[in-house]
Amino acid sequence: MKTIRRAVRALLRSPLRAGLLVAVLAVAMGLSLIMITVNGAFGQRLDDIRAQVGTAITVTPAGSFGGGFRFGVPPGDAPGAAAGADSGAGAAADPNSDTGADADSEQTALTDEAVTAIASIEHVVGYSRQITTRYSGDELIAATIEPPDGADNPFARNVPEGGFQIPVLVTGTDNPNALTSLGVQNAEIVDGRTFSSDEASANVAVLGQTLAEANDLAVGDTFTLNEETVEVVGIYSTGTQFGDNSLFLPLETARTLFGREGEVDSISVQVDTGSNVTAVADSIRTTLGEDVADVATTEGLIDTISAPVADAESSSQIAMIAALTASAAIILFSVVLVVRQRIKEIGIVKAIGASDWQVTLQFGIETALISLGAAVLGALATFPLAQTVANGLVSDSSSTAGPGAGLQQAAGGLLGDIDVAVSPEIFLYAIAIAAGLAIIASAVPAWYVSRVKPAEVLRYE
Repeated sequence: MKTIRRAVRALLRSPLRAGLLVAVLAVAMGLSLIMITVNGAFGQRLDDIRAQVGTAITVTPAGSFGGGFRFGVPPGDAPGAAAGADSGAGAAADPNSDTGADADSEQTALTDEAVTAIASIEHVVGYSRQITTRYSGDELIAATIEPPDGADNPFARNVPEGGFQIPVLVTGTDNPNALTSLGVQNAEIVDGRTFSSDEASANVAVLGQTLAEANDLAVGDTFTLNEETVEVVGIYSTGTQFGDNSLFLPLETARTLFGREGEVDSISVQVDTGSNVTAVADSIRTTLGEDVADVATTEGLIDTISAPVADAESSSQIAMIAALTASAAIILFSVVLVVRQRIKEIGIVKAIGASDWQVTLQFGIETALISLGAAVLGALATFPLAQTVANGLVSDSSSTAGPGAGLQQAAGGLLGDIDVAVSPEIFLYAIAIAAGLAIIASAVPAWYVSRVKPAEVLRYE
């Protein structure tokens, strides 16, 4: 206790010096704690991004796009068919027919055998299937697509007065919770519900809002599709005219109605972890053959979306190391100055019987008290400042000039806000840093004290 009292009295003898030291050290330690918190938030956000989009692989027939469409010809539609022709039956194109189209414009769908092969690959934890086709029959009226406003719009100049109609896009899926297809993204159910897994073969449908309005259909109504009665169980909206001119059916229902038994236009494969995506994608290419299927991963998308956060995380790590180094330098430099100024005091204390260990402990306690005070102030500053620092780091990283900067800025909008949650655990980090600095700084007085000889110090008094 005597040693602690001497350490406290020594600090109180020079309150201005102690206060300035605490303030300077608090700035450096506060920055360290802020960067520790921000770095953790960035790491969590990167994990969230990878978890959301980093484990998905999309498999489509070779040369297709948009879930089964190739050169604008969906499976089941003969190349060169008239726009108003009844393509609802979904008959496959005959390569020997005299249509004027070359063989390359035919579309060969994948099969359930390919799905089974994919499911057997190691690290694949799930999959969903889709077929996509267009319906141009007269049982369901397509919505009228209005041209964009503006006389200077070249698209608007080529659209006839009153708009135009395009065939209804029909998608069959066995994942009713993810209504996505060509032109259909971010679908939101505005009335009713989506179909359930128990309705895998039921004649139920979820319609786009503009398609439902064009046919005067509401939830609970029925309509005819390829001579089958289908019930409307839900209506969705994407906010776009093209996206809302579509409908979704259970996969098996769509296969039956359009004569597509056993066919698949798109397979969404889920991998257990992001680190295994590349290996699984390579295995799928080897298993199915690159001339049969196109395999796309989201690695490039992840890199683009997460680039601002990854850069900010790297910056926060550098700043954290720099701040911790500055804290250590400040406390070491201050202890060196204090010990050199108090050589006489050290000699007197040792002359009256204090051991080297006791004197060293006194300086260690003084250093610990200063470090602890600075750490508490730094921790308190972390709560209001961490979010601001995180936002600034992401903004700086997103505005980096250079090739691809525009894409990176656009992708940055998909990140959402970086939510920095400062927990009370930050005080534990503060105490740990303070203790570490005190232990490091104690080496300086230990070395000085061991060299001080009371007789030499007192000789000149």
